Amino acid sequence: MQHVIGYDLARGLHIIAVIAWVSGLLMLPRFYAYITSSQPGGELEQTMLKAARNLRMIILTPSIILAWSFGLFLFATYLVPDWERPFGDIVAAVPHWFWAKLILVLGLSGYHGFLSAEGRRLALGQRRHSERYWRLMSEVPFLVAIAVVLLATLEP
Repeated sequence: MQHVIGYDLARGLHIIAVIAWVSGLLMLPRFYAYITSSQPGGELEQTMLKAARNLRMIILTPSIILAWSFGLFLFATYLVPDWERPFGDIVAAVPHWFWAKLILVLGLSGYHGFLSAEGRRLALGQRRHSERYWRLMSEVPFLVAIAVVLLATLEP
């Protein structure tokens, strides 16, 4: 059977989507820091609110969808040779490092949702966190990405 997309192409597109996603997650809290430190209603606040919204709509939303889509496709192709075995046996055969990676990616997805909700609050003028908080939060995706990449490449 001929596939519409091959494993190597899907893997490459998955990596590209993840790079875009994590890059956006690294940038967005910095935008929030600028918003938080700016004068309410001022030009900088308006510019950063627009930039943050564009980043969420143009980069983050498509990239999370693509990263998850290609990731699920890759996982399904990993399982395909075993479809005739009982599902419990298939799941039990998945390496432990994969489950750790999945938990981290679910956490990163939750963080994405948190940032989106906070962006909507900032647009309403609600500044619940300090500039320092947002600067620290901008490091979270990088730390998670390090762990995810090492789990996927080293397969411990």
